Amino acid sequence: MRLIPDDPFPEIGHPFTTDVSADGRWIAVSCHASGRDGHGRIVVYRTSDLALWDQIVVEQGIEGLAFHPALPVLAVGTEDGDEFELRGGLLMYEPETRRRTDVAVAGAGVSALRWRDVRRLEVTFARPVVDFEDPGRVTYTRSVTERDDWYDVTADVLAALISWPQMPVDVDWSRVKGPDIDQPQRYLAGVAAARGRAWTRRPGTAVVEVLRDGRMLAAARSGVLLECWSPDGTLQWCVPTPDGPWQRNGCRLYVTPDEESVWITVLEGDSSDRRTLLCRFALADGAQLAELRLDFPVAIAARTDGAWVARDSRELFPGPRWPPNESVVLTPSGRQLDTLALGESDSSYDFPVRRSPHLLFLYGVGAGDVRPEAREKWVAQADPNGIERLFPLAWDDSLGPHLRGGPAVYVDDDAGPGLVHTCTARDGTHLVRRAYPGGAVAWAHRFDAPVTGVDVHHGLVHVVTGAGSCELLTLRAAEGTVVRRGTLTLGGHVYTPTSLSTGPDGGLVIGTVEGRLIRMRAD
Repeated sequence: MRLIPDDPFPEIGHPFTTDVSADGRWIAVSCHASGRDGHGRIVVYRTSDLALWDQIVVEQGIEGLAFHPALPVLAVGTEDGDEFELRGGLLMYEPETRRRTDVAVAGAGVSALRWRDVRRLEVTFARPVVDFEDPGRVTYTRSVTERDDWYDVTADVLAALISWPQMPVDVDWSRVKGPDIDQPQRYLAGVAAARGRAWTRRPGTAVVEVLRDGRMLAAARSGVLLECWSPDGTLQWCVPTPDGPWQRNGCRLYVTPDEESVWITVLEGDSSDRRTLLCRFALADGAQLAELRLDFPVAIAARTDGAWVARDSRELFPGPRWPPNESVVLTPSGRQLDTLALGESDSSYDFPVRRSPHLLFLYGVGAGDVRPEAREKWVAQADPNGIERLFPLAWDDSLGPHLRGGPAVYVDDDAGPGLVHTCTARDGTHLVRRAYPGGAVAWAHRFDAPVTGVDVHHGLVHVVTGAGSCELLTLRAAEGTVVRRGTLTLGGHVYTPTSLSTGPDGGLVIGTVEGRLIRMRAD
């Protein structure tokens, strides 16, 4: 396995707070993008080689961290809850020994930490003022503890901080914010540059596509619109961030069958009136070739001969109060062929099917006053003769109502044509192979974590799961037997998959929450 790009601090994702130990040996970064159970996370690096040393995971969000002014001892404060109840914790960590000591704080969060000097640690607590007529107010209290030696601090010492006499205070956040590093992204980039390396924050990867020549396309929720990476991991070109004030990446890709160009969605407007700018770029150099404007947020479905559909995804907030727009059938060049009435939809109808010779969708069946997510969902096929319902998304009554679609891939092997698709129900997420077009179930697997990517190559189905397990699973497409299964661990960090694509040689490219691509060679 290898990471793309191969730059320092790949585990961070988005850094919030950074501090450096007094001896200059350790960097601690509180960050987002662990992707695992929503817990707070601090990553610790050695400054000598910028290598990952340790990761500290806590149950609450991390409000503050601060190294001791003379010792390699890190203090961490955490907080979680709402306007009626807060909870938090105190934690002391010694990088050299990886020793940590923590204690929970009942009924309060730890909002700030500050070392007044080598002996005194100041802790600011937050307690909610429960007032149903005026919610959201907080009372702050503070305690200061003195200690000659801050090594090997015990839980009893931390517990004493909680029970220390606390008086209400007015908080001057400019004094209690902790470390002096106000701009962690700039600081980390400077640390990397001082060692001849380059680093910049990378937003989570939303979608990846591997081309026949091994190049990789990647799109993220923010930042540049589209990147193209060479097979050896060199960035060939990128399309800049949309420059409109109300534009953002829609992260829906359609690569034309000749692999000469790619279409990508750019969402425009606010959440209550979102529209789409479809942009076409040359895959040779990223030059823009064309654009189309549609008056609805677009989801894309495509088939292998080049026909593709821009569907009204209905992803608006609040929900739309008007009938769905007709979906538009297009050629690879963007010429309109037809329109389709695909009915109501929302995010639960998301059903991107890879490698399909047919245009496949989820189609809602139910009375007009039934909410889209509550309607019975069918896998449907569109062709020049119209829309044909093939089989229900549910194959068992025990799955319950309110099913959600997800990634899928078309297969055609010794077991016949079929569809390997995702279905999220109340008991978890299922991956199931259905016969095409009848829908008979060949095999099914259940996951506790969401399936974020599915693809197939030479009889093997590859699956990645997101937060909660962060796994790569490979199965035999015909019978569903598991060939391999394991977490995406690289360099001591478990990466969180967001998307998956297989290359022509069977190698895998996996997009991650951390903004990296993981490239894996074929077995």
